Amino acid sequence: MKHIFILLGFIFLTCSNIQAKKLFVEMEFHKNSIKLDDGSNKKRQPIKGADGKDLKFTSLIGAINYMSLQGWELVDTKSVTQGGSYGGYGSTDTKVYYIFSKDVPDEELEQIVNNSYKDK
Repeated sequence: MKHIFILLGFIFLTCSNIQAKKLFVEMEFHKNSIKLDDGSNKKRQPIKGADGKDLKFTSLIGAINYMSLQGWELVDTKSVTQGGSYGGYGSTDTKVYYIFSKDVPDEELEQIVNNSYKDK
């Protein structure tokens, strides 16, 4: 019985060292396609299908469900409004961004973070 507890303790310690960290991405939904920003590129990257073409969705919910199917969890949304008015005339444009997270190995997250620094 003592050996079983020692073995279970060893397995627990080994598994606790293999921890995944959360990777966060920002999704922009525009013209029925989604683009992701993981912080490592200067430009958002479109999601592509097996044929190499941008995936087109019939709705925002379809895009969110696709992300969920890929293992992403919706964490938050943010709205950015640009524009203004002068003398009662003008226009504004509001974009909504969706923040997703997913557990990834430490090495993958470290690689993305290392690519997210600006060159001076």
